[in-house]
Amino acid sequence: MTKGVRPVRSTLPSTRRLPLAAGAVLTAVAVATLGACTSSGSSDGADGDGKTGPVTGGSVSSAPPGKYRTLPQPCTSVDTDSLKKLVPGLQDYSGAESLTYDTDRLVGCSWKVKAADGTSRLLSLSLVRVVSYDPSVSDEAQASSDFDKRAQAASIPSTPPGGSPSTTSPTTPTTSSSTGTANSGSNGSAGTSGSSATSGAGGNSSSGSGAPSSTGSSDDAIGANDANTGSPDLAPRLLSGVGNAAFINDVAKKPGKGASRTVTLVFRTANVLATVTYTQSSPTDAQPPKSADLQKGAEKVASDLQHKVEG
Repeated sequence: MTKGVRPVRSTLPSTRRLPLAAGAVLTAVAVATLGACTSSGSSDGADGDGKTGPVTGGSVSSAPPGKYRTLPQPCTSVDTDSLKKLVPGLQDYSGAESLTYDTDRLVGCSWKVKAADGTSRLLSLSLVRVVSYDPSVSDEAQASSDFDKRAQAASIPSTPPGGSPSTTSPTTPTTSSSTGTANSGSNGSAGTSGSSATSGAGGNSSSGSGAPSSTGSSDDAIGANDANTGSPDLAPRLLSGVGNAAFINDVAKKPGKGASRTVTLVFRTANVLATVTYTQSSPTDAQPPKSADLQKGAEKVASDLQHKVEG
């Protein structure tokens, strides 16, 4: 009798099927993990400055972010014709751009020339985009607060010309330019808030805004409303028609040590603070330069800057 062929048994282990419920659980976990990975690093309403929009369905909300999210290129913000009048004799009007680590937060540029007769002129500007990291304070409100602090530090009268009398005399001698305070949220270390000082725009030591510090000590500084100006209209004051708020400060240095005059104009448009500093020095023993000429030049630069920021 022919023997039948016996079936060969496989030596491989048999494959076990997972229960249906266990497979469903694994699928749900995988979907949840994938969703977490794709949503990493973003949140509803968040922007590059760390501000968040209102939380949907919750009670927590945030103040709105600032109107302006970027800043213009500073060295092309002033037209060449204006530069030639303010700093005549330069071989190159491209300007020296300030060192900054975040050009969306702080930019600056400066132009400097020295004539053979000993006179020199320096024009510098800086733009700071203020960011508030307090959820209850908007960027614009923070910028307004920073502007007010700077005006107070410069002893600027609290009312514009023609307004009600101020407790601060507009003829009070000013011993430093308008950058006496640092700005919260508007310093050179972009992405941080607070009032830390920084080396600012224009290549000068500053306190948070990029404008130069004092032009002289209290012994050799004189007020804007001196014999050289002849008009209280040229005194440190609030300005109208420039941005949302603006002030101009005027500091002169006595003759004998190299007379000079520095005009600083600070203005705010929405959440951007701009500073224009125009300094002109005279030869030894000469009188400080005229206020009217320097102030007119600073106002022209401020107008150019405002148009650049606002687009």
